[in-house]
Amino acid sequence: MKKIAFLAALTSATLSSLAAAQDGPRLWSDLAESRAMDFQQQGPDGRGRGGQVTEEWYTPRVRASLAIYGRVSFPSDTDVTVDGLWYSDFFDPGLGLSVEGDLLTYINPGWGVGGYLSVGWDRFEGQRINFFNGDFAEPDHMDLTSVIVGGKVVQRFSPFFGWDGHLGIGAVHYSSVKWSGFDITIPGPFTNEELFASTTTVVGEIAGRFIFGSPHVEGDLGFGIRIMGGPRRGRDVSSAIDPDILTTFMIELGLTVRF
Repeated sequence: MKKIAFLAALTSATLSSLAAAQDGPRLWSDLAESRAMDFQQQGPDGRGRGGQVTEEWYTPRVRASLAIYGRVSFPSDTDVTVDGLWYSDFFDPGLGLSVEGDLLTYINPGWGVGGYLSVGWDRFEGQRINFFNGDFAEPDHMDLTSVIVGGKVVQRFSPFFGWDGHLGIGAVHYSSVKWSGFDITIPGPFTNEELFASTTTVVGEIAGRFIFGSPHVEGDLGFGIRIMGGPRRGRDVSSAIDPDILTTFMIELGLTVRF
């Protein structure tokens, strides 16, 4: 009777395991391994009886990816001048491009953690500022080049949908920015004077993305914030120009290839 009960229990467990395996996502089949375990039962004669059952388990796997992102960045309402003119007064929303690589360890089928490196470029076109007394000023474009390293976490809800969050710090380089305009106190026009000096400073970012696609090729829609030190005052302007930190809000679209 014990032997019959044991065989019935073993059959039931095997059928349940097969059903669960059929329901599991095929995405993670390459992470799974099988190992055998001895399952012993004492028989009436005191000898061990039994066999082997198979246990499915997952080991951490390291995967790399390479991605390219296009983005729109909106400059913040932080001060450029002592009388309250903002970056958003001087510059339109910027367009940018980044190339990003990461190396993640998948600690289980749904979660990956690791690091990333991002190299990017953004351009903010200048816009004309008009004053009530007839003065005006118009800066040239401002280019930002950034290198950021940080940590990333990825969660996949299914083989075709997930999200990532990342936090990084690095360096950003501001190009020199010229401006032209008319100032009644000079008096008269001015042309190609240096508004911002070429500057390298610190940048930090916090961002997240929604992931759509297969385990190997995916599209990304992301949102994030970058906070960076402001550029130095140019040699041709007075202390009335006093740039504060620059904060940008980003919307990204990207394509990722995961190996």
